[in-house]
Amino acid sequence: MPFLTAHILRLPSFRAAVCRRLGMALCLLGGLAPVRAAGPSEAEGWQLLSGYLFRDAYDTFTLAPGDSRTRALGLAASRLNHPPVTASKVAEVEAQLRALIAADGTDDTAMYARLLLARVLHLHHPAPLAGAEAAYREVIKANPAHPVAQIAAGKLALLLLYQRPDLTVPQRLAAAAELEAVAGADLLPEAACAYYRALAGGALFYEVCDDRVLGWLRRADAIGTHDVQLVSNVRIQLAEVARALGRREEAIAYYRHFLATILPTDNRFLTARERMEALETAAR
Repeated sequence: MPFLTAHILRLPSFRAAVCRRLGMALCLLGGLAPVRAAGPSEAEGWQLLSGYLFRDAYDTFTLAPGDSRTRALGLAASRLNHPPVTASKVAEVEAQLRALIAADGTDDTAMYARLLLARVLHLHHPAPLAGAEAAYREVIKANPAHPVAQIAAGKLALLLLYQRPDLTVPQRLAAAAELEAVAGADLLPEAACAYYRALAGGALFYEVCDDRVLGWLRRADAIGTHDVQLVSNVRIQLAEVARALGRREEAIAYYRHFLATILPTDNRFLTARERMEALETAAR
């Protein structure tokens, strides 16, 4: 499950909204700057949306007083997500998001609208994906230092790694790695960790195992994540990659760390222990 749904950001004044129909991948983040809901009804709408109650959220936003930009964003997100999701509905939501951006492209709401628009283009439009790639880059260009830009950069990295068959494997890895300054920023540690895991995972998927992969995994491990399963996954990947690269002492240390943090019932435990012991024997 994509990382955005695993750690929704809860910020001071504007509840995160998760769009399930967008591949369980997009969080609409609020309150990074002091953005205040127009009234209790609007706040309730965001509460419902963050709980995946899309139809209820849409009804609440519809009845909410006022015409704030955050209300319009909530209407677009909730409308897209409650069934049936039709081509006409997607087109209407896309138009609403573009209107929000055109009216004021400088505020936080515009950033969230850009991200949602990019996800719409990515997941609801047929290939080619040039439009989605351009939309992600627009989010980044609008404000590279914004947390939403970091999220967009992470999603763009995945697109470049797996959905650009016109690129060679080295080109895919290089294109995704070029996003490091934004995708690997310290604004959202979980997002940065996921980005480095994606780089390493993409390389290993294409059977590339070199010092870059070890470096990406080290960064992911150093940043960390609240998901203990992902932590153990990174640790065993570190051990395996170090072993493959002939870094015996480093691999032994990673195996020890991995074994110390998982249960013996884990189906990776015995294999990891055997490989660690084999390396220790070879070192004598």
